[in-house]
Amino acid sequence: MGVGVFAQLCGLLFNNDGSRYATQLYLGLFLPALLLLVGLRLAPPFWRQTPAVTFFMLIGWVLISTLFDSSQDEFGHTFKILTLIALYLFAVGNLVRNERYFHTLLLGAVTVAVLFAWLTLYYQFVVLGKSMEYSKFRWDRLHELGWAGLADLRHPIIAGLYYGVFAIMLSYLFVHFKLSIWQIALIVVAMFGLSAYILYTASRGAWFSLAAGGGILLVSFNNRKSWSLLVLSGLLLLTAILLFWPEIQAERQVGLSNREYIWAEWLRRFPDFWLLGAGSGAEFKFRFPSGYTVFHSHSLYLQLWYEYGLPGVILFALFIASLFWKGWKCRAQPIAKLGVALLVFAMVAMVSDIYAIFLRPNPYWVVFWFPVGILLGVRLKDDEVQLSESLVTR
Repeated sequence: MGVGVFAQLCGLLFNNDGSRYATQLYLGLFLPALLLLVGLRLAPPFWRQTPAVTFFMLIGWVLISTLFDSSQDEFGHTFKILTLIALYLFAVGNLVRNERYFHTLLLGAVTVAVLFAWLTLYYQFVVLGKSMEYSKFRWDRLHELGWAGLADLRHPIIAGLYYGVFAIMLSYLFVHFKLSIWQIALIVVAMFGLSAYILYTASRGAWFSLAAGGGILLVSFNNRKSWSLLVLSGLLLLTAILLFWPEIQAERQVGLSNREYIWAEWLRRFPDFWLLGAGSGAEFKFRFPSGYTVFHSHSLYLQLWYEYGLPGVILFALFIASLFWKGWKCRAQPIAKLGVALLVFAMVAMVSDIYAIFLRPNPYWVVFWFPVGILLGVRLKDDEVQLSESLVTR
């Protein structure tokens, strides 16, 4: 099952065939998770916790929304997707309960991500000779390795968010473990590669998400390494602002990349869908005067309300709040701090860059559902004895 989670986390990088990736997930992740779930008689203690209950309430409403006339999603297909998500959460949650194994999994996934980040930088800027100047790379942003279809994340925004998750994981490994000088040196090189990749995606959503999630992670650990890294990051940020002030001004002129027109149209249509929503998978079509058409509201929060109405928004808010509350109660555990930091990363990204979460396995599973699985898996110390009797990590 751990191999399957590993494939889900970084298989998007070393697979250039969608069917191969799907086969790896079904055989290495979903099937073992299902067998374990059946073997544990559906693992009631895992699903009785408040975040899991609110999760089932949320996906229950999602299924009901597929029955609306304007829904674009079929009930059977949506049920399959939601079942896969539940199995994924169960798999991640169980792996979290074996900290040593989970940390090995994190290290392996981060290593693969760092390797492909550096390979992409080398291939794009050295082999292909692309310019590293802002005025040029701003319009030719990173999102793929560019060779043999590997590490192709389809869009710079998705690529920035995806690699941002691994940057937070790497920061976690740095502040949590006692490291030797050479290990610290390797982490510095690795972080430089990830940071450079994220920078050259020119994805402001990924930048802000990384700053928010990384900041929460470092503050929550509250040790010498975390505060040193926080101060160093602040100094580097200040230096970057001074050195790249003209580029920052150019980004300000870009503004919201015309999202404000989409959001204004969402607000204009609000009376038509605010209560029950337009139905699961309903497209929010908006046509710009230039003729360019978008099919979603470019904000997960707005899209959720558009598709699932007020009940969906309330249930989603309860789900997220219950996850943060559990993270707070388990804040003494390092893995819980990682889960909260990654969830903060996802919540910031959802403001403008993530448009859907109830989809088949894709990069957004890494951004959102992975931290959800982490927080479902962490447990209060008082519950360890009871849960260890009913949940076995395999």
